[in-house]
This record gives sequence, C-alpha cells and structure tokens, in this order.
Amino acid sequence: MDDPRVTIHSLARRNLGPAQPVKALPAYVAAAMRPEEAFRAALSDCLAQITANAAILRVGRSAEGLHQLRVAFRRLEVALGAFGREFGQEWLEELRGRAKILSGRLALARDLDVFVGKFLETPPHEKDAEGFAQLRARVERARDGAWADTAACIKSPAFELFTDDVAGLAQSQLPLTRQRRLPRTASRMLDRQIARVKKRGRTARSRDEGDLHRLRIALKTLRYTAEFFAPLYPKRDVQRYLKQVRGLQADLGDLNDAANVRAVIGQLLRPEDNKSVKKENDSALRFAAGALVGWYGAQTPRVIHKALKRYRKFRKLTPFWR
Repeated sequence: MDDPRVTIHSLARRNLGPAQPVKALPAYVAAAMRPEEAFRAALSDCLAQITANAAILRVGRSAEGLHQLRVAFRRLEVALGAFGREFGQEWLEELRGRAKILSGRLALARDLDVFVGKFLETPPHEKDAEGFAQLRARVERARDGAWADTAACIKSPAFELFTDDVAGLAQSQLPLTRQRRLPRTASRMLDRQIARVKKRGRTARSRDEGDLHRLRIALKTLRYTAEFFAPLYPKRDVQRYLKQVRGLQADLGDLNDAANVRAVIGQLLRPEDNKSVKKENDSALRFAAGALVGWYGAQTPRVIHKALKRYRKFRKLTPFWR
C-alpha cells in the first residue's frame, strides 16, 4: 500500500515543508494491513518527520527542529531494527547503520543546546560569576561549531541519498515477509521488546549508570514500537501504558543528563587553539566546571532511587497488547 505522506519528502527537499518543527505523525496502520505494509507506513511516518524538520534547519537554527529531527531518526532506527529482525531481512541493518551515523552527526549540537538551556541557566555557585561566564562563552563557541556541522550534515549528499533510499523503500513493492496477520506480528514484536526491557531492568538493579542507560534505551525502543502499533488496540489502554513508559523514561533521562554534564564539561576543558579568544582565568573556569559536575553528581543517587522505584511499579503493569 502506497502512503501519500512520502510526498512530504519531495516537498521538504524544495523547502516547501511546514514552517514549524514537526512532531511524530500518528501511526498509519490498521489490522487489515499486512505486516510489510505497516512497516512501510512506519517508514513514511519517520521520513515525513525527518524531511520536514530538515527543511526547517536548512533555513536556520531551530533547537526544537533539531530535537524533532533526532527523534525522527531514533524512531526510524527502531522501525528498521524491529521489523528487520521480525522479517529476517538482515540487509535492513545496513540502512539502520547509516541512520545511526547521520543521527550521531547531529548529536553534539543537540547536547550543547540542552546543556546551555538546562544546566547553565542557574549556576549552582553564583558567587563564581567569572568562571561560569567563561564556561558559557566556551559552550557558545562549541555550539556554533556543532551547529555548523549539523548544517553541513543536512545539506550533504549522504543525507540526501539516505532519505531518497528510505523514500524508495517506503514506496516499493519488494516482498519482505510471508506473514499475513499484522496483530499477531505486532504482539510478537512487542513481546520481544518488553522481554528486553525486563532483562535490562534486572541488570539495572546494580545501580550502575551504564546499566540504567541501557534500560532507558530499551524503554525507548519499546515505546516507539508501541506507538507504531497503537491504532490496533484500545486507545485508553495504550495511553495508560505509554504514560508510565514516558514517566520512567523521564526519570532515567534525568540521570542521562547528569552523565552528559560530565561528558560536555570534559570536552569544554580541552585547550582551545584560538588566538582570537581572550586569555581566560583557567582556575576560575575549572572551579566553575567542577562545581557544576559536583552539583549534578550529588543528585545522582536520588535520581537512581526514584527511577528504580518507578520501574518496580512499571514491571507490574499488564501490557496493553496481551
């Protein structure tokens, strides 16, 4: 079944797309579809969101547009991975790998946007104004460079070729599976995702940040897969379940944000090879960086406790597809 939303791809390529950032479109699936038709519908959803937000970013900076573009890439990675495994089509992994590479090229600009907006608005130690001013100046310079890289990525031949390939696959009639019943396929795919979440959840009892990060990724994969198939099930049941998933993701996201503070600070403290930048007070800069890392690091045990407590409640939920 051809999906008319793929035409958004060609419109956005000519900068005729929407003027505002675009969130994920409602899933376009029905129980009467074959599984491969649902897969192509999912590709169309993701592609529409990618190309619409890319069109906005070709005009200028948009923090929300970049965020939605990265969300679209993550949704696409999940669709390619989950359906590819279900269909036994290993070649889809190559396309998924290309999506991960392009998404990775957009990551730094988004991380620095979040860092400025969330972590530098209210410095933990306001008395050290000099150090935080220097830190903010470094972030802004790094962010300018990251946004330049983002613009180059979106305008690159690799980006254009990738979106063309996804559009072609979304409209193709290439046989991908002999399966006929979408509800049965959806349940099997969702069972696979919840099993992975529970496995990650058992490991996350260690309270190790890496294990909790892997639990967050597994939850994200479950959420996007569930959203693809949501129209097949009672709306209220789906919404109730996804509300709990999003809440748990938010708690684990707070932990991930604290980890990102350390990573970004580590990059910012590297010596800058820029003679046009006024010499900085290195001790003030490092004190401000250490204060920021220390303040958010001190929140980590509380955030971990909250996330694991919420996960224990989530684990008792009956999945909406069973």
